Amino acid sequence: MILAAPVQAADGTLEVVGRTDLGARGLNAGLALAGNCAYVGSRGEGPIAIVDVSDPAHPAPAGLLPAAAGTTPRELRAYPDGHWLVVLDYALRAGGVNALRFYRWDADCRQLTAAGSYNFGSRPPHEMYLWRDAAHGRILLFVTMFSGGAGDLQVIDASDPAAPHLLATAGGLPGPLHSIALDPDGRKGYLSDWTGGLYLADTSQFADAAPSPQLRLLTASAGAFRTPPGNVHSAVPVPGRQLAVTTDERYPGTGGCPYGSAHLVDVSDPAHPRATATMAIAENDPAVCPGAAPGTWTSHNPTLTANLALVSWYSGGVQVFDISEAAHPVSLVQLRPSGVQAHAGDPALGSTATMTWSYPIIRNGLIYVADINQGLLVLRYHGSHEEEISGLAFAEGNSNLTQSLPAPTPSPTTTQPSTPARQPTKPAVSGSVNPALLLLLLAAALVAAGAVVWVHRR
Repeated sequence: MILAAPVQAADGTLEVVGRTDLGARGLNAGLALAGNCAYVGSRGEGPIAIVDVSDPAHPAPAGLLPAAAGTTPRELRAYPDGHWLVVLDYALRAGGVNALRFYRWDADCRQLTAAGSYNFGSRPPHEMYLWRDAAHGRILLFVTMFSGGAGDLQVIDASDPAAPHLLATAGGLPGPLHSIALDPDGRKGYLSDWTGGLYLADTSQFADAAPSPQLRLLTASAGAFRTPPGNVHSAVPVPGRQLAVTTDERYPGTGGCPYGSAHLVDVSDPAHPRATATMAIAENDPAVCPGAAPGTWTSHNPTLTANLALVSWYSGGVQVFDISEAAHPVSLVQLRPSGVQAHAGDPALGSTATMTWSYPIIRNGLIYVADINQGLLVLRYHGSHEEEISGLAFAEGNSNLTQSLPAPTPSPTTTQPSTPARQPTKPAVSGSVNPALLLLLLAAALVAAGAVVWVHRR
Protein backbone atom coordinates (compact mmCIF):
# COMPACT_ATOMS: atom_id res chain seq x y z
CA MET A 1 0.00 0.00 0.00
CA ILE A 2 1.26 3.48 -0.85
CA LEU A 3 1.19 5.80 2.14
CA ALA A 4 0.61 9.25 0.72
CA ALA A 5 -1.45 11.29 3.13
CA PRO A 6 -2.08 14.85 1.99
CA VAL A 7 0.45 17.29 3.43
CA GLN A 8 -0.43 20.96 3.81
CA ALA A 9 2.16 23.73 3.61
CA ALA A 10 1.28 27.41 3.21
CA ASP A 11 -1.94 27.03 1.26
CA GLY A 12 -3.07 23.84 -0.42
CA THR A 13 -3.63 20.10 -0.35
CA LEU A 14 -2.68 17.23 -2.62
CA GLU A 15 -5.26 14.47 -2.44
CA VAL A 16 -4.36 10.97 -3.59
CA VAL A 17 -7.15 10.02 -5.97
CA GLY A 18 -5.65 6.73 -7.14
CA ARG A 19 -2.40 4.78 -7.24
CA THR A 20 -0.74 1.58 -8.32
CA ASP A 21 2.65 0.33 -7.18
CA LEU A 22 3.11 -1.51 -10.52
CA GLY A 23 3.84 -4.71 -8.68
CA ALA A 24 6.47 -2.96 -6.52
CA ARG A 25 8.89 -3.47 -9.40
CA GLY A 26 10.82 -0.22 -8.79
CA LEU A 27 13.09 1.64 -11.21
CA ASN A 28 10.11 3.45 -12.76
CA ALA A 29 10.97 6.31 -15.10
CA GLY A 30 9.27 8.43 -17.77
CA LEU A 31 5.50 8.79 -17.97
CA ALA A 32 3.14 9.28 -20.92
CA LEU A 33 -0.68 9.43 -21.12
CA ALA A 34 -3.01 8.77 -24.04
CA GLY A 35 -6.65 7.75 -24.12
CA ASN A 36 -7.39 5.48 -21.17
CA CYS A 37 -3.75 4.46 -20.82
CA ALA A 38 -0.69 5.51 -18.89
CA TYR A 39 2.73 4.23 -19.94
CA VAL A 40 5.61 4.07 -17.44
CA GLY A 41 9.21 3.53 -18.55
CA SER A 42 12.11 1.94 -16.69
CA ARG A 43 15.47 3.19 -15.41
CA GLY A 44 16.74 -0.35 -15.78
CA GLU A 45 16.16 -2.95 -18.46
CA GLY A 46 12.60 -3.55 -17.36
CA PRO A 47 9.56 -3.36 -19.63
CA ILE A 48 7.26 -0.42 -20.14
CA ALA A 49 4.22 -0.79 -17.91
CA ILE A 50 0.83 -0.21 -19.55
CA VAL A 51 -1.77 1.00 -17.04
CA ASP A 52 -5.53 1.32 -17.55
CA VAL A 53 -6.51 4.72 -16.12
CA SER A 54 -10.09 4.78 -17.39
CA ASP A 55 -11.01 5.02 -13.70
CA PRO A 56 -8.38 7.38 -12.23
CA ALA A 57 -9.31 6.24 -8.72
CA HIS A 58 -8.30 2.67 -9.58
CA PRO A 59 -5.43 2.60 -12.10
CA ALA A 60 -4.86 -1.01 -13.07
CA PRO A 61 -1.80 -2.63 -14.70
CA ALA A 62 -2.92 -3.81 -18.16
CA GLY A 63 0.16 -5.13 -19.90
CA LEU A 64 3.87 -4.82 -20.57
CA LEU A 65 5.89 -3.64 -23.54
CA PRO A 66 9.28 -5.40 -23.47
CA ALA A 67 12.53 -3.45 -23.57
CA ALA A 68 15.41 -4.30 -25.86
CA ALA A 69 18.21 -6.27 -24.20
CA GLY A 70 20.82 -4.13 -22.47
CA THR A 71 18.64 -1.06 -22.95
CA THR A 72 16.73 1.33 -20.71
CA PRO A 73 13.36 2.58 -22.07
CA ARG A 74 13.91 5.73 -20.06
CA GLU A 75 11.80 8.46 -21.65
CA LEU A 76 8.31 8.26 -23.21
CA ARG A 77 6.07 10.67 -25.09
CA ALA A 78 2.63 10.06 -26.55
CA TYR A 79 0.75 11.81 -29.32
CA PRO A 80 -2.86 10.93 -28.49
CA ASP A 81 -4.39 12.43 -31.65
CA GLY A 82 -2.14 10.24 -33.79
CA HIS A 83 -2.58 7.13 -31.62
CA TRP A 84 1.14 6.63 -31.13
CA LEU A 85 3.78 6.33 -28.43
CA VAL A 86 7.51 6.98 -28.78
CA VAL A 87 10.08 5.34 -26.51
CA LEU A 88 13.56 6.80 -26.08
CA ASP A 89 16.01 3.93 -25.58
CA TYR A 90 19.65 4.12 -24.66
CA ALA A 91 22.19 1.38 -24.10
CA LEU A 92 23.18 0.42 -20.57
CA ARG A 93 25.70 -2.19 -21.66
CA ALA A 94 27.18 -3.88 -24.71
CA GLY A 95 24.49 -4.96 -27.11
CA GLY A 96 22.09 -2.24 -26.01
CA VAL A 97 20.25 0.04 -28.44
CA ASN A 98 20.30 3.83 -28.86
CA ALA A 99 17.07 4.59 -30.67
CA LEU A 100 13.56 5.95 -30.81
CA ARG A 101 10.92 3.21 -31.07
CA PHE A 102 7.39 4.07 -32.22
CA TYR A 103 4.22 2.12 -31.43
CA ARG A 104 0.65 2.61 -32.66
CA TRP A 105 -2.79 1.49 -31.61
CA ASP A 106 -6.22 1.52 -33.20
CA ALA A 107 -9.21 1.61 -30.84
CA ASP A 108 -7.49 0.20 -27.75
CA CYS A 109 -4.44 2.02 -26.36
CA ARG A 110 -3.47 -1.15 -24.49
CA GLN A 111 -2.87 -3.03 -27.75
CA LEU A 112 0.32 -1.57 -29.23
CA THR A 113 2.04 -2.62 -32.43
CA ALA A 114 5.49 -1.57 -33.64
CA ALA A 115 5.36 1.22 -36.21
CA GLY A 116 8.91 2.42 -36.92
CA SER A 117 12.21 3.44 -35.36
CA TYR A 118 15.11 5.83 -35.65
CA ASN A 119 18.59 4.55 -34.72
CA PHE A 120 21.25 6.90 -33.31
CA GLY A 121 24.03 4.35 -33.72
CA SER A 122 26.63 4.38 -30.97
CA ARG A 123 25.56 7.74 -29.55
CA PRO A 124 22.95 7.49 -26.77
CA PRO A 125 20.06 9.98 -26.69
CA HIS A 126 19.06 11.40 -23.33
CA GLU A 127 15.82 13.42 -23.40
CA MET A 128 13.29 14.72 -25.94
CA TYR A 129 10.68 17.43 -26.37
CA LEU A 130 7.61 16.76 -28.54
CA TRP A 131 6.50 19.80 -30.53
CA ARG A 132 3.29 19.76 -32.54
CA ASP A 133 3.45 22.07 -35.55
CA ALA A 134 -0.25 22.77 -36.01
CA ALA A 135 0.40 25.19 -38.87
CA HIS A 136 2.11 22.58 -41.05
CA GLY A 137 0.66 19.33 -39.69
CA ARG A 138 3.98 18.04 -38.35
CA ILE A 139 5.33 16.46 -35.17
CA LEU A 140 8.97 17.20 -34.37
CA LEU A 141 11.03 15.56 -31.64
CA PHE A 142 13.89 17.70 -30.31
CA VAL A 143 16.28 15.06 -28.94
CA THR A 144 19.19 16.01 -26.69
CA MET A 145 22.22 13.70 -26.62
CA PHE A 146 23.89 15.01 -23.43
CA SER A 147 27.36 14.31 -24.72
CA GLY A 148 28.56 17.72 -25.95
CA GLY A 149 29.96 18.81 -29.27
CA ALA A 150 28.41 18.78 -32.72
CA GLY A 151 25.01 17.20 -33.06
CA ASP A 152 24.20 17.41 -29.35
CA LEU A 153 20.68 18.37 -30.50
CA GLN A 154 19.04 16.20 -33.14
CA VAL A 155 15.62 17.12 -34.50
CA ILE A 156 13.60 14.17 -35.76
CA ASP A 157 10.53 14.61 -37.97
CA ALA A 158 8.07 12.07 -36.54
CA SER A 159 5.02 13.19 -38.52
CA ASP A 160 4.89 9.65 -39.91
CA PRO A 161 5.88 7.39 -37.01
CA ALA A 162 6.46 4.56 -39.48
CA ALA A 163 9.21 6.58 -41.18
CA PRO A 164 10.84 9.07 -38.78
CA HIS A 165 13.80 10.94 -40.25
CA LEU A 166 16.48 13.42 -39.23
CA LEU A 167 15.53 17.03 -40.00
CA ALA A 168 18.43 18.99 -38.49
CA THR A 169 21.22 18.99 -35.91
CA ALA A 170 22.80 21.66 -33.72
CA GLY A 171 25.56 21.86 -31.14
CA GLY A 172 28.63 23.69 -30.05
CA LEU A 173 27.51 24.85 -26.61
CA PRO A 174 30.05 24.87 -23.76
CA GLY A 175 28.48 21.98 -21.87
CA PRO A 176 26.55 18.83 -22.69
CA LEU A 177 22.97 19.65 -23.73
CA HIS A 178 20.72 17.92 -21.22
CA SER A 179 17.25 19.02 -22.33
CA ILE A 180 15.28 21.53 -24.38
CA ALA A 181 11.82 23.08 -24.29
CA LEU A 182 10.08 25.41 -26.74
CA ASP A 183 7.49 28.14 -26.60
CA PRO A 184 4.13 26.76 -27.77
CA ASP A 185 4.51 28.46 -31.18
CA GLY A 186 7.94 26.92 -31.62
CA ARG A 187 9.73 30.20 -32.22
CA LYS A 188 11.96 30.23 -29.15
CA GLY A 189 13.89 27.43 -27.47
CA TYR A 190 15.17 27.03 -23.90
CA LEU A 191 18.38 24.99 -23.85
CA SER A 192 19.50 23.38 -20.59
CA ASP A 193 23.23 23.04 -21.15
CA TRP A 194 24.00 21.44 -17.77
CA THR A 195 27.04 23.21 -16.25
CA GLY A 196 27.10 25.45 -19.35
CA GLY A 197 23.88 27.09 -18.12
CA LEU A 198 20.61 28.24 -19.67
CA TYR A 199 20.65 29.51 -23.26
CA LEU A 200 17.77 30.88 -25.31
CA ALA A 201 17.62 30.29 -29.03
CA ASP A 202 15.67 31.47 -32.06
CA THR A 203 13.94 28.35 -33.42
CA SER A 204 11.64 30.19 -35.83
CA GLN A 205 13.07 28.40 -38.88
CA PHE A 206 11.63 25.18 -37.48
CA ALA A 207 8.29 26.89 -36.79
CA ASP A 208 8.23 28.24 -40.34
CA ALA A 209 9.07 24.82 -41.83
CA ALA A 210 12.07 26.35 -43.59
CA PRO A 211 14.22 24.02 -45.69
CA SER A 212 17.38 22.98 -43.79
CA PRO A 213 16.30 24.82 -40.62
CA GLN A 214 18.95 26.17 -38.26
CA LEU A 215 18.89 27.12 -34.61
CA ARG A 216 20.30 30.57 -33.77
CA LEU A 217 21.52 31.28 -30.24
CA LEU A 218 20.17 34.43 -28.58
CA THR A 219 22.37 34.04 -25.49
CA ALA A 220 26.16 34.27 -25.58
CA SER A 221 28.24 32.20 -23.19
CA ALA A 222 28.96 35.23 -21.01
CA GLY A 223 25.23 35.91 -20.63
CA ALA A 224 24.04 32.38 -19.78
CA PHE A 225 22.30 31.76 -16.47
CA ARG A 226 24.31 29.34 -14.34
CA THR A 227 24.00 27.85 -10.85
CA PRO A 228 27.57 26.93 -9.84
CA PRO A 229 28.48 24.44 -8.54
CA GLY A 230 25.22 23.02 -9.86
CA ASN A 231 23.67 22.75 -13.31
CA VAL A 232 20.64 23.53 -15.43
CA HIS A 233 18.85 20.22 -15.85
CA SER A 234 15.52 21.44 -17.24
CA ALA A 235 14.17 24.81 -18.31
CA VAL A 236 10.45 25.17 -19.03
CA PRO A 237 8.75 28.46 -20.03
CA VAL A 238 5.91 29.73 -17.85
CA PRO A 239 2.76 29.99 -20.01
CA GLY A 240 2.03 33.55 -21.09
CA ARG A 241 4.87 35.13 -19.11
CA GLN A 242 8.47 36.16 -19.71
CA LEU A 243 9.64 33.60 -17.17
CA ALA A 244 11.08 30.11 -17.09
CA VAL A 245 11.54 27.58 -14.31
CA THR A 246 14.90 25.81 -14.19
CA THR A 247 15.88 22.80 -12.11
CA ASP A 248 19.29 21.74 -10.80
CA GLU A 249 19.82 17.97 -10.50
CA ARG A 250 22.56 16.97 -8.07
CA TYR A 251 23.03 13.38 -6.96
CA PRO A 252 24.65 12.44 -3.65
CA GLY A 253 27.89 11.57 -5.42
CA THR A 254 27.94 14.67 -7.64
CA GLY A 255 27.64 17.60 -5.28
CA GLY A 256 25.20 16.27 -2.71
CA CYS A 257 24.17 18.49 0.20
CA PRO A 258 22.48 20.96 -0.14
CA TYR A 259 21.51 19.37 -3.48
CA GLY A 260 19.76 21.31 -6.22
CA SER A 261 16.94 23.80 -5.86
CA ALA A 262 14.80 25.28 -8.63
CA HIS A 263 14.84 28.84 -9.94
CA LEU A 264 12.51 31.35 -11.52
CA VAL A 265 14.34 33.06 -14.38
CA ASP A 266 13.40 36.29 -16.13
CA VAL A 267 13.83 35.69 -19.88
CA SER A 268 12.50 39.04 -21.12
CA ASP A 269 16.02 39.78 -22.35
CA PRO A 270 17.08 36.56 -24.12
CA ALA A 271 20.70 37.72 -24.18
CA HIS A 272 20.81 37.90 -20.38
CA PRO A 273 18.42 35.52 -18.59
CA ARG A 274 18.57 36.24 -14.86
CA ALA A 275 17.20 34.56 -11.77
CA THR A 276 14.45 36.35 -9.87
CA ALA A 277 14.04 33.81 -7.05
CA THR A 278 14.92 30.36 -5.75
CA MET A 279 12.44 27.60 -4.94
CA ALA A 280 13.68 25.09 -2.39
CA ILE A 281 12.58 22.57 0.21
CA ALA A 282 13.75 22.19 3.81
CA GLU A 283 16.46 19.69 2.89
CA ASN A 284 18.05 22.24 0.54
CA ASP A 285 18.95 24.36 3.57
CA PRO A 286 22.66 23.78 4.32
CA ALA A 287 21.81 23.79 8.03
CA VAL A 288 19.21 21.04 7.62
CA CYS A 289 20.68 18.97 4.81
CA PRO A 290 23.40 17.15 6.79
CA GLY A 291 20.79 15.62 9.07
CA ALA A 292 18.43 14.53 6.27
CA ALA A 293 17.84 10.86 5.50
CA PRO A 294 20.19 9.39 2.89
CA GLY A 295 18.49 10.35 -0.36
CA THR A 296 18.51 12.65 -3.36
CA TRP A 297 16.91 15.92 -2.26
CA THR A 298 17.07 17.60 -5.64
CA SER A 299 14.67 19.24 -8.07
CA HIS A 300 14.03 17.40 -11.32
CA ASN A 301 11.17 17.95 -13.77
CA PRO A 302 8.66 20.86 -13.79
CA THR A 303 5.20 21.19 -15.32
CA LEU A 304 3.78 24.71 -15.17
CA THR A 305 0.64 26.78 -15.37
CA ALA A 306 0.67 30.57 -15.40
CA ASN A 307 0.88 30.78 -11.61
CA LEU A 308 1.79 27.28 -10.38
CA ALA A 309 4.90 25.12 -10.63
CA LEU A 310 4.51 21.36 -10.11
CA VAL A 311 7.98 19.90 -9.65
CA SER A 312 9.11 16.31 -9.10
CA TRP A 313 11.85 16.43 -6.45
CA TYR A 314 13.23 12.88 -6.03
CA SER A 315 13.29 12.27 -2.24
CA GLY A 316 11.24 15.45 -1.81
CA GLY A 317 8.26 13.98 -3.69
CA VAL A 318 5.93 16.35 -5.55
CA GLN A 319 6.29 20.03 -4.72
CA VAL A 320 3.78 22.76 -5.65
CA PHE A 321 4.79 26.44 -5.66
CA ASP A 322 2.82 29.63 -6.23
CA ILE A 323 4.87 31.57 -8.81
CA SER A 324 2.43 34.43 -9.36
CA GLU A 325 5.05 36.84 -7.96
CA ALA A 326 8.28 36.15 -9.79
CA ALA A 327 10.43 37.52 -7.00
CA HIS A 328 8.51 35.82 -4.20
CA PRO A 329 7.44 32.23 -4.96
CA VAL A 330 5.60 30.47 -2.15
CA SER A 331 5.71 26.78 -1.27
CA LEU A 332 2.07 25.65 -1.21
CA VAL A 333 1.99 21.93 -0.66
CA GLN A 334 4.07 18.76 -0.98
CA LEU A 335 3.42 15.05 -1.10
CA ARG A 336 6.07 12.44 -0.35
CA PRO A 337 4.65 9.01 -1.19
CA SER A 338 5.97 5.98 0.69
CA GLY A 339 4.89 2.55 1.88
CA VAL A 340 6.16 0.36 -0.97
CA GLN A 341 9.38 -1.61 -0.67
CA ALA A 342 10.45 -1.81 -4.30
CA HIS A 343 12.07 -5.00 -5.56
CA ALA A 344 14.75 -3.04 -7.41
CA GLY A 345 16.27 0.36 -6.76
CA ASP A 346 19.12 2.65 -7.71
CA PRO A 347 21.70 2.68 -4.88
CA ALA A 348 23.23 5.87 -6.26
CA LEU A 349 20.08 7.74 -5.21
CA GLY A 350 20.07 6.76 -1.54
CA SER A 351 17.54 4.85 0.52
CA THR A 352 14.46 7.08 0.86
CA ALA A 353 11.19 5.38 -0.02
CA THR A 354 10.10 8.50 -1.90
CA MET A 355 11.85 9.05 -5.24
CA THR A 356 9.47 11.07 -7.45
CA TRP A 357 10.93 11.45 -10.90
CA SER A 358 8.74 12.06 -13.95
CA TYR A 359 7.35 15.27 -15.36
CA PRO A 360 3.94 15.66 -13.71
CA ILE A 361 1.16 15.40 -16.30
CA ILE A 362 -2.12 17.25 -15.87
CA ARG A 363 -5.13 15.63 -17.49
CA ASN A 364 -8.77 16.51 -16.97
CA GLY A 365 -7.90 18.43 -13.83
CA LEU A 366 -5.90 15.61 -12.21
CA ILE A 367 -2.13 15.25 -11.78
CA TYR A 368 -0.34 12.03 -12.78
CA VAL A 369 3.25 11.38 -11.71
CA ALA A 370 5.62 8.40 -11.62
CA ASP A 371 7.82 7.62 -8.63
CA ILE A 372 10.89 5.40 -9.07
CA ASN A 373 9.95 3.30 -6.03
CA GLN A 374 6.27 3.92 -5.38
CA GLY A 375 4.76 3.51 -8.86
CA LEU A 376 2.07 5.68 -10.48
CA LEU A 377 0.05 8.22 -8.50
CA VAL A 378 -3.03 10.23 -9.46
CA LEU A 379 -3.48 13.41 -7.44
CA ARG A 380 -5.91 16.29 -7.09
CA TYR A 381 -4.72 19.72 -6.01
CA HIS A 382 -6.80 22.18 -3.98
CA GLY A 383 -5.50 25.62 -3.15
CA SER A 384 -4.40 28.89 -4.70
CA HIS A 385 -4.95 29.05 -8.46
CA GLU A 386 -6.47 25.55 -8.49
CA GLU A 387 -8.68 26.58 -11.41
CA GLU A 388 -5.55 26.62 -13.59
CA ILE A 389 -5.25 22.86 -13.07
CA SER A 390 -8.92 21.92 -12.88
CA GLY A 391 -9.49 23.73 -16.19
CA LEU A 392 -6.86 21.78 -18.14
CA ALA A 393 -7.57 18.83 -20.39
CA PHE A 394 -3.83 18.21 -20.80
CA ALA A 395 -0.45 19.73 -19.97
CA GLU A 396 3.06 18.40 -19.48
CA GLY A 397 6.44 20.10 -19.23
CA ASN A 398 7.98 18.23 -22.16
CA SER A 399 5.54 18.96 -25.00
CA ASN A 400 3.34 21.74 -26.36
CA LEU A 401 0.20 19.58 -26.33
CA THR A 402 -1.47 21.78 -23.70
CA GLN A 403 -5.24 21.89 -24.08
CA SER A 404 -7.94 23.46 -21.93
CA LEU A 405 -11.19 21.80 -20.97
CA PRO A 406 -14.28 23.26 -22.61
CA ALA A 407 -16.09 25.83 -20.54
CA PRO A 408 -18.85 24.19 -18.50
CA THR A 409 -22.28 24.36 -20.07
CA PRO A 410 -24.87 25.92 -17.74
CA SER A 411 -27.36 23.34 -16.49
CA PRO A 412 -30.76 23.73 -18.10
CA THR A 413 -33.34 25.07 -15.65
CA THR A 414 -37.13 25.03 -15.89
CA THR A 415 -38.45 28.55 -15.75
CA GLN A 416 -42.05 29.42 -15.24
CA PRO A 417 -43.43 32.12 -17.52
CA SER A 418 -43.62 35.35 -15.65
CA THR A 419 -47.11 36.46 -14.65
CA PRO A 420 -47.73 40.15 -15.09
CA ALA A 421 -48.84 41.98 -11.99
CA ARG A 422 -52.58 42.27 -11.67
CA GLN A 423 -53.86 45.68 -12.62
CA PRO A 424 -56.89 47.25 -10.96
CA THR A 425 -60.01 46.44 -12.95
CA LYS A 426 -61.41 49.50 -14.62
CA PRO A 427 -65.14 49.62 -15.25
CA ALA A 428 -66.06 49.73 -18.87
CA VAL A 429 -67.59 53.03 -19.76
CA SER A 430 -70.01 53.19 -22.65
CA GLY A 431 -71.41 56.41 -23.96
CA SER A 432 -71.76 59.42 -21.66
CA VAL A 433 -71.92 59.05 -17.84
CA ASN A 434 -73.81 61.38 -15.54
CA PRO A 435 -71.18 62.97 -13.24
CA ALA A 436 -73.68 63.44 -10.43
CA LEU A 437 -74.53 59.75 -10.45
CA LEU A 438 -70.88 58.82 -10.18
CA LEU A 439 -70.45 61.17 -7.24
CA LEU A 440 -73.41 59.67 -5.39
CA LEU A 441 -72.15 56.13 -5.95
CA LEU A 442 -68.74 57.07 -4.56
CA ALA A 443 -70.29 58.73 -1.53
CA ALA A 444 -72.40 55.67 -0.78
CA ALA A 445 -69.35 53.46 -0.87
CA LEU A 446 -67.46 55.68 1.55
CA VAL A 447 -70.39 55.84 3.95
CA ALA A 448 -70.56 52.06 3.94
CA ALA A 449 -66.91 52.08 4.90
CA GLY A 450 -67.63 54.36 7.85
CA ALA A 451 -66.29 57.56 6.37
CA VAL A 452 -67.90 60.97 6.71
CA VAL A 453 -68.67 62.46 3.30
CA TRP A 454 -69.63 65.99 2.53
CA VAL A 455 -71.41 66.30 -0.77
CA HIS A 456 -71.58 69.69 -2.35
CA ARG A 457 -74.32 70.01 -4.88
CA ARG A 458 -74.65 72.86 -7.31
